[in-house]
Amino acid sequence: MAEHAASPARPPSTGQGSAVRQGNARDCVLALREAATPLTVAEIAARTNLSRPTVDAVLQDLTESGSILRASSGTDRSGQPGRPARRFVLDLSAATVAALDLGERSVTCIVTDPLGAVLARTTAPVSGGDHLAAIAQAVRATGHAPHAVGVAVPGILGADGRITQSLALADLVGLDLTAELEQRLDAAVVVENDIKLAALAERHLGPPADSIVYVQIGHRISVALIVGGQILQGSHHLAGELGSQRGMRWTSTSQRGRLSWSSGDQAKPLLQRCAAGDPAAQAEVDGFCAEIAPRLATVLLTIDPELVVVGGGLSREGETLLGPLRRNLHRLLMTPERPPLVAARLTTDGSLVGALGSAFEHGSSPITGVPDVPAPWPTFLTHADPPDLTESAAASR
Repeated sequence: MAEHAASPARPPSTGQGSAVRQGNARDCVLALREAATPLTVAEIAARTNLSRPTVDAVLQDLTESGSILRASSGTDRSGQPGRPARRFVLDLSAATVAALDLGERSVTCIVTDPLGAVLARTTAPVSGGDHLAAIAQAVRATGHAPHAVGVAVPGILGADGRITQSLALADLVGLDLTAELEQRLDAAVVVENDIKLAALAERHLGPPADSIVYVQIGHRISVALIVGGQILQGSHHLAGELGSQRGMRWTSTSQRGRLSWSSGDQAKPLLQRCAAGDPAAQAEVDGFCAEIAPRLATVLLTIDPELVVVGGGLSREGETLLGPLRRNLHRLLMTPERPPLVAARLTTDGSLVGALGSAFEHGSSPITGVPDVPAPWPTFLTHADPPDLTESAAASR
């Protein structure tokens, strides 16, 4: 792995008033991150409602830590005589952030700058079932040594962070993946279930909602829950893991959780015939929705969410799938309150984007020099090439 450039230093976290100082620093970082151009002390003070002396002290600390830079001098826009006002900007070379999406046959990695703009994207094949080697290859191929890394894994994580069950990552089951990757990558690492991360991405990038039931429909069906704006984990990180119930089958024809269709393995041809008006295809899609609706209705009445989001590859078929699912789900609810059911904003890379957001939040100190800076969620879309973050195929979905 390439060595890091000097990381932004963590500000002092002890002593009276440290929480206030960190809050002030966080506000200044956010003001600089959201600005289109370098800002003066006065402009930052106006945007943060902090005093100029407070902003000046914060900027001095952040400049010394290496997370911000004095911008090159230019004409003072005030038009007043004298020296041009000092302007500051985030140092985009101070840190990089990575997200990894682990599939059975490949590992995808994206790397961004501190603003969330994508610098590189790579995919590495998994040879001989060795995911750790594929991770190293994917990160190395980006040409960057990230300071913070978020990892999306298709499997159940225990409360201790170890992968306890995974059909796709047999070589990583039982491994403390966080500790292993922190050592190998020399970075702050956070690992989470891929479906939960996809749900988190929808919470930040989809319609406004603090409580969401996220349903991913592809070769399998998975559920994740957002409550109070956060991933609902439960006491043992098993919230939403409906497939862990013994004997549980989403449909009468599913085998070990994998969906099957009259047209074979692929649902897309079936849904295309359904959209074209084929009565047999329409009946099969409606029957599928009728079979999965009762379990989903139970979840809805337990969580009482504001929104139901359907993700995964099949969500791209739009109302061909969502219409029958909404109809079958809502007819089971005897209450007048029926949450809207919508397609996911991200149909295939939700887990990768969720991992990126988690990396920003978990690695806030090494990225910005300040703890608890929120992730720049909107920029993951506005700065990225849309096909990179929304249209690429995930190998193991």
